[in-house]
Amino acid sequence: MKFNDLSITIHTDKIKECVYFYVRHFDVKITFDCEWYVTIQFQSDKNPNTFISFIKPEYGSIYTVFSGGLTLNLNVSDVDAEYAKIQPAGLTFIEEITDHKWGDRAFSVKDPLGNILYIYSPREISAEYQNAVKE
Repeated sequence: MKFNDLSITIHTDKIKECVYFYVRHFDVKITFDCEWYVTIQFQSDKNPNTFISFIKPEYGSIYTVFSGGLTLNLNVSDVDAEYAKIQPAGLTFIEEITDHKWGDRAFSVKDPLGNILYIYSPREISAEYQNAVKE
């Protein structure tokens, strides 16, 4: 699988504290904030696509089966093609391929350590989430 970028999502009930820490001490930009999910972007001349996201542990159906670790967000050009490649391998999907109002089409699987791989392609964001986009 070839991916366009990779970001990490940390599951925490201390989203505000984490965001404040990084904004204050590392001059990051908030690029998305809908309260239960916040994405920050690090400033970099060499790699402008360096992001960390924070999510409330209890949010969303895929996270009801989450038992710790991280979520790796893999941005791919064609999520449907990647889903079709992985499906015959017999992996257990945490989330089947679906469109999300926050602006992507995605599916999720777990790695052997229990980390979630969230594989997605961007889509148009719904009006409900337009105010969450900060950059």
